[in-house]
Amino acid sequence: MNYRPIFILLVLLGLFGSGSPAVAAEKEFPVPPSSPNRLFYIQRSNNTNTVIYEANMVAGHRLNPEEPMSVYWIRYAERGQRERLSLFQWKMAYGYKHESANRPEAGFEIHLNAFKKRAIWVDLQQGKPVALTTINGRKACLQKVFVQLDSDSGLVPKVRYIELFGTDPVAGVPVYERIMV
Repeated sequence: MNYRPIFILLVLLGLFGSGSPAVAAEKEFPVPPSSPNRLFYIQRSNNTNTVIYEANMVAGHRLNPEEPMSVYWIRYAERGQRERLSLFQWKMAYGYKHESANRPEAGFEIHLNAFKKRAIWVDLQQGKPVALTTINGRKACLQKVFVQLDSDSGLVPKVRYIELFGTDPVAGVPVYERIMV
């Protein structure tokens, strides 16, 4: 599976409007504040700005069928403020399409606009929202995506790899996958 175009797009979208210099590879990235509805987040090595995905709940503690996830930036490289995605960022990378899932353990099947080939199933498990996907061939609760850029590649950085971090929903052990691009 060729992930290169997807992650080049993610990188380019992250560069527009970031207004901050690249972050050194050794720098520690912030962990977003916990939230009962947070599903997962995306970070890239070019700066600490983070895209957050949260379950969008409605009355009766159900996922909103019109928009099951809320997506927004935390602009750590600026003032740490919360910001909406631009229309371009939503359509080309960080937004998603969804439909009711045909799997009993998932309420909605989600496909990120820039990562359409790997489905994410969003539902409630034991009253808590979860995002399930396949990580390293195993079913896992997705927690974090990290995109490592090649800082020496010039104006348009090349993606070196992407990392997926999650937890096995039964055993509770960490699950990890690195995808070389």
